[in-house]
Amino acid sequence: MITLTVISPGGLLCSAQVEKVTFPGAKGIFTVYPEHAPLISSLLPGTIEWIAADGNSGSVQVRAGCVRVHNDNVEACVEVQKEAEKNE
Repeated sequence: MITLTVISPGGLLCSAQVEKVTFPGAKGIFTVYPEHAPLISSLLPGTIEWIAADGNSGSVQVRAGCVRVHNDNVEACVEVQKEAEKNE
């Protein structure tokens, strides 16, 4: 299992045990699974999507950010997309 934490300047967006999580990375979309190699990536506008340990899914639209993967801990610091931007 992966411990996922997603934070923004407005506060905590997600803190969950997940099976996998997908990010809009600067070099393309990538998915992190348990025992993934360590990495750090910047994030482009897009969607972070995850499948929780209980089978439920979740997502958050982001404008930008960065993510760190290390020892089954995934930490993302993001700027969320504002409602008006989603509709443009």
